[in-house]
Amino acid sequence: MPYSMTGFSFIKKNIDNCEISVKIKSVNNKGIDISIKGNKDILFYLELDIRKKVQEFFERGSFQIYINYVDNNIINLAFDVESFKNTLNSLRDIFQNMNLNLSDDKLYDISFALTNKEEKEIEEDKKSLIMEVLEEALTKLKEERKKEAQFLIEDIDLRLSNISDLLEEVEKIKDDIIKRYQEKISLRIKQLLGENFSERAFIESSIIAEKMDITEEIVRLKAHISAFKDMLKKDEAIGRKLDFLTQEMLREATTMGNKIPDLSSFTVQIKSEIDKIKQQVQNIE
Repeated sequence: MPYSMTGFSFIKKNIDNCEISVKIKSVNNKGIDISIKGNKDILFYLELDIRKKVQEFFERGSFQIYINYVDNNIINLAFDVESFKNTLNSLRDIFQNMNLNLSDDKLYDISFALTNKEEKEIEEDKKSLIMEVLEEALTKLKEERKKEAQFLIEDIDLRLSNISDLLEEVEKIKDDIIKRYQEKISLRIKQLLGENFSERAFIESSIIAEKMDITEEIVRLKAHISAFKDMLKKDEAIGRKLDFLTQEMLREATTMGNKIPDLSSFTVQIKSEIDKIKQQVQNIE
């Protein structure tokens, strides 16, 4: 079964005394567009991973992602001043013994990096926790988009059935309409040129009948309907293919109406149903 591009999911977790919430809203889009908002310090190095993860789940859609992270252990991450001083003094002694002169700024940077090694490791833990909750939210969103697609498919199936019914009606009356046109043309020629031109009248009316024949259009429309139904059973991104099919169906219906104007009441209804299908297809991934 295909997926809708419309959906919403929200996951909130408390893991290792860290509160993580992920909210995702998706709507239809020709390609894939991702907007991410949340804690700047976390998203600074997570944004690329988040985008990659979304693209693993979805091929199309516009996504608004909100991520909130609160680390209740942050009090334990207070900067250790004594440790920093000891590291700084040790580094000074080491570089002096090696006859190396480093500026205070350089020494401070190295000391700070060594002192905060534990905090950097915790940053990696944060990343894993957030990505874990994000994946859960994306899984839920995928399920919601699948449920939404069911409503779209039911409506599309109804429209396809309506088109099939209209085509049956067209097949019942098209030959009579063409025959009336032939008789009208033949009579007109005889009135203008006389009975001696009855053979000419027959030829001209036959040419008209051939130009008005819509058998190929009906066959192609039925084939498109069959292909449409087959695609709706596939568990993959089919939105673009369905959009192409609706354009082809609309073209066939328009040709039918142009060939036999007296069928306008039917072709208008068929095109109306195709337009409604096209609107629904815009929401399918």
